Amino acid sequence: MLSGLRPKRNSPEAPLSDYDSLIRRLYLTTAALAAVAFMAVLLFYSLNTALSYLLGAVGGMLYFRMLDRGVRNVGPGNRNLGGAGRIALFAVLMIVTIKSGTLEILPTFFGFLTVKAAILFDTLRTLFGDV
Repeated sequence: MLSGLRPKRNSPEAPLSDYDSLIRRLYLTTAALAAVAFMAVLLFYSLNTALSYLLGAVGGMLYFRMLDRGVRNVGPGNRNLGGAGRIALFAVLMIVTIKSGTLEILPTFFGFLTVKAAILFDTLRTLFGDV
């Protein structure tokens, strides 16, 4: 029924459809990993440590969203990927963590890397098939 709505493999819309599917999968995987990690950190460490992790994970997802927007805007006339904004986001995230006095740097940094873990997880899932 819905197969008529999906672009054919040879059409120009097919790669964009695959990209959208990948991005959606990565967002969901990142959210799931962040939720599990947040609960684990909350269980084994303090609330401040868990909140530090969560702040980093949210910052990582914002970073990933900025990267996605940059990739979507790449074209013949626009070659700027906006790297300065993403670096500024990371710097502001770390400065807020340091200046807060209650948040911790390493959990924030590890939370920021949650997107990278989601990418690795999705890559392994793609290589070895759905498990």
